[in-house]
Amino acid sequence: MFYIGFVTAARVDAAGGRYAEGELTLGGASARFQSDLGSWSMRDYEAQWREAIARLLAGQPTSALVTSYRGPETGHHLIWPMWREGTTVHLQERLVLTEQLPEPFDPASVYALVGERVTVSEGGLPISEWSIPIRQLATFLLDR
Repeated sequence: MFYIGFVTAARVDAAGGRYAEGELTLGGASARFQSDLGSWSMRDYEAQWREAIARLLAGQPTSALVTSYRGPETGHHLIWPMWREGTTVHLQERLVLTEQLPEPFDPASVYALVGERVTVSEGGLPISEWSIPIRQLATFLLDR
């Protein structure tokens, strides 16, 4: 089963920042995340998720789900790059550090950050990855 969505309403942290908690389900595994609501609304995230999934279903080989966008100049963002190989989609969680980018982070250009699928880190350790049938993404999109 594939699912991505919010499991809480908007909240305010101790520093006054707005966020919402979400969940990503990939087969039998689930991961919780916090989406920063300072620059994007919950609807902005949901629209980006639908767009990212639709890209793969339309035949693009890569895409990415943005789970935390903190503004163009902020230090880091969280994305889930996706690679389509036949009828399988591979996903990995990635921390994007703004300081390592040649220009400010632009969520409209997030797909250019995906790159080639790498399954082993520079240190030789396996990178956590989940694989799901693409039909699960199609079912999710049709149910929305």
